[in-house]
Amino acid sequence: MRHHVLSMRDGSAGRRMQWAAGTAAVLAFGTGTAAAHAVWESTAALPTQGVSSGSLALSTQWVGGATALPALYPNQSSDTATLRVTETAASGTTLRWRLRVEVSVTGAGSEYVRTEVFVGACGGPAPLAAGSAYEPAGGLLPGQSVDLCVRTTLSAEAPSAQQGTSLTPSVSVVAEQVGI
Repeated sequence: MRHHVLSMRDGSAGRRMQWAAGTAAVLAFGTGTAAAHAVWESTAALPTQGVSSGSLALSTQWVGGATALPALYPNQSSDTATLRVTETAASGTTLRWRLRVEVSVTGAGSEYVRTEVFVGACGGPAPLAAGSAYEPAGGLLPGQSVDLCVRTTLSAEAPSAQQGTSLTPSVSVVAEQVGI
């Protein structure tokens, strides 16, 4: 006669061990993850500094020559006289500014004309990119001047029918306030 021996284990001990191991893993990983995402904060007092406001205004002046464009020939460039731009209204303030320059040429054949704006003399390090602004580190100071040169080039593809036509150049300058 065979006797069957019943196991004292009914399977609940194994489930308890699995549950304990899972809980330990969650606590270990959860605590480690929370510690890895700790945030530290530090504060420091800043010295008091006066701030004043005001308005920006510009004056422009052609320096050293006529403002009219000389005759343009295909594939050649012509430089204007220096255009000095000075901020005139913000003295005594903490305002800083940048200079935005737009040049346009109108008239028959204007599509064959390319313009470039240089800070300082024409042919300097690089012309200002179209739509960009000139802003040295920290911005321009109240009362500071910037010299500009406009270079105009007639395309080599300009047709001979453009000979003798008039072009009208226009230079627009805008001062924009910047943070300090």
